[in-house]
Amino acid sequence: MADADDKNKEKEAKKEKDEQSPQDGTKISILTWVIMAIVIAFLAGSGFFLGRIFAGSSSPKAGDSSQENTQTEEMKKDNSGTDSKGTWYYDELESVVVNPDEPGATRFVRVGLILEISSGLSRDKARELIEAKKPPLINWLNLYFKSLTLNEMANDRDMKRILSQICDSFNEMLFPDAKPQIRRILIREFNIQ
Repeated sequence: MADADDKNKEKEAKKEKDEQSPQDGTKISILTWVIMAIVIAFLAGSGFFLGRIFAGSSSPKAGDSSQENTQTEEMKKDNSGTDSKGTWYYDELESVVVNPDEPGATRFVRVGLILEISSGLSRDKARELIEAKKPPLINWLNLYFKSLTLNEMANDRDMKRILSQICDSFNEMLFPDAKPQIRRILIREFNIQ
């Protein structure tokens, strides 16, 4: 009988152990998930704050004031389209309308540009050159903006990069073996619809 009692006690102990195991496992798995959530929240917060610290602020810095001063001087140009530095502006380039590289999107971008040309090139000569090369310039602009996504045109930094690339390409197309005469590209209109 002692063997039967021992066997019954062992069965009951085993049964109790089996009943406690799922509860213990549930407690451990919940604790594991809570710890993982805390670690993920901590890492995400750390990443956010470190990104803010290392990215710098988006407010203008002291070095940007010189750029603002040159823009202010350029705004004070006389009626002939020439500013005090002798640069002038070509604003007869047609606007381009393209669908950006967005799958399934029916949106379009309309871009109008103004070319700032240095005083080293006469107005008449520059107008003739630009008018002669206008179809390839417009074609290049269409292809360029067609290859961009809306995200690539989203902020100031991207737009400055785009304008710089346009300026470099226009200088290569218009003045392949000479000193670049287009100082920079200005935006006349930029609409996304």
